[in-house]
Amino acid sequence: MELVTAKTNISRGVLGEAEIIKNKSLLNKWIDEAGTHLTETGNFAKGVQKKAEENFAAIGLPTKRTEDFKYTNIRSYLQDDYAAKNGSASLTESEIENVLIDDFVSVVLINGKYIPEYSRLKNLPKEVTIKSLFKALEEGNEVAIKQFNSGLEKTTNPMAMLNTALAGDGIFISIPENFSCPIPVHIANICTGEAKNFYNPRHLVYLHKNSELTLIESYHSVNHTGKTFTNSATEFIIEDTASLENYILQDEDILSQRNDVRHFTVNTGSRMNSVAISLNGGMLRNDPTIFINGENAEVHLNGLFIVKENCHTDNHTMVEHRAPNCMSNELYKGIIGDNATGVFNGKILVYRDAQKTNAYQSNKNILMGDKSTINTKPQLEIYADDVRCTHGTTTGKLNEEALFYMRSRGLNEKLAKNILLQSFAKEVSNTIKNEAFRTLIEQKIEENIQ
Repeated sequence: MELVTAKTNISRGVLGEAEIIKNKSLLNKWIDEAGTHLTETGNFAKGVQKKAEENFAAIGLPTKRTEDFKYTNIRSYLQDDYAAKNGSASLTESEIENVLIDDFVSVVLINGKYIPEYSRLKNLPKEVTIKSLFKALEEGNEVAIKQFNSGLEKTTNPMAMLNTALAGDGIFISIPENFSCPIPVHIANICTGEAKNFYNPRHLVYLHKNSELTLIESYHSVNHTGKTFTNSATEFIIEDTASLENYILQDEDILSQRNDVRHFTVNTGSRMNSVAISLNGGMLRNDPTIFINGENAEVHLNGLFIVKENCHTDNHTMVEHRAPNCMSNELYKGIIGDNATGVFNGKILVYRDAQKTNAYQSNKNILMGDKSTINTKPQLEIYADDVRCTHGTTTGKLNEEALFYMRSRGLNEKLAKNILLQSFAKEVSNTIKNEAFRTLIEQKIEENIQ
């Protein structure tokens, strides 16, 4: 019996009975610890989570021998005795003030749990639904029930299965048909506390036909002294002619480990632009998958990762062109210093019926330290014959000629390097359309390359 992984199509044997029993034991421990589960919302979620438990037990945590995780050994990060939890609010409102963005709708999650009393929803248009995913399922929201796990139902990603099995809360967002949300929605994700905890928040974002949303997500550590592992999963469904701008700022401390699964379903004539800015965190793995299911869709996937000290950031992307006459453009840039490790492992898959596809993928990296490391693996897998697809990667040090020229004009070495690095990063930050958030990001980038 064999299992085929979704991103690599590489087969591996299903585990033996002893390993399956071991996986079930670990999973049951986490289930008992987590307390609240989506299963409590009704039989639908109960069936989904039960199936995920069975699927995870058959696979277990990934290792370095798992092709999709070869550059990030998730199992080694979870060796610590983490206790699975579904969030707790142990901060005051004043302690989170600095992570909220003025004039935006702000949704606050602390340790993966939605905290409505700290959220700022007064400017939220009445047409837009934002609430706890747990509550949406419990109330029988038709969209939530129909779309929950629709993108990740057939996943062979063990971390997505684990999230589905353990999730107890998260955010549900729904934008109605023909409505353009005039105010950006900001989800502030905050980790805090002293204990070694394992969180599995689950989110669902649904854009009805011809709707528009700018969704900003930020990740922070506040009064955080205990090591945490957050395994989050988000499903995005973008219906026909809808448009999504999704900007992500990852800025946690070295005690934070994060695996971030994202699944985008992009339908006919729709458009999405995702920009991930990864600045800090002990271990960070971004795992976006995009299914382009309808004609004339357009996808932009951009990322900037700045890695320092002994930290590790992995960007593992998959874009599947399943329909003709579509376009995707992917750009990831890395600045890696000290003893840090960066990863870009991206794949574009073009199905046989996806004729007239235009797909582009680029990864560019700068190594700032003698012991800095980058693992880069851009990939194309094409089964259609009438396409235009390119991919490539470059890695090197800062341009010595440019550095010499700037120093010959009176700039000291540190300032010259900072200017060159900011210029390198700007190609990604310029893809952020919201001016206020782009300004914030450029300030953060400047602080992190000093």
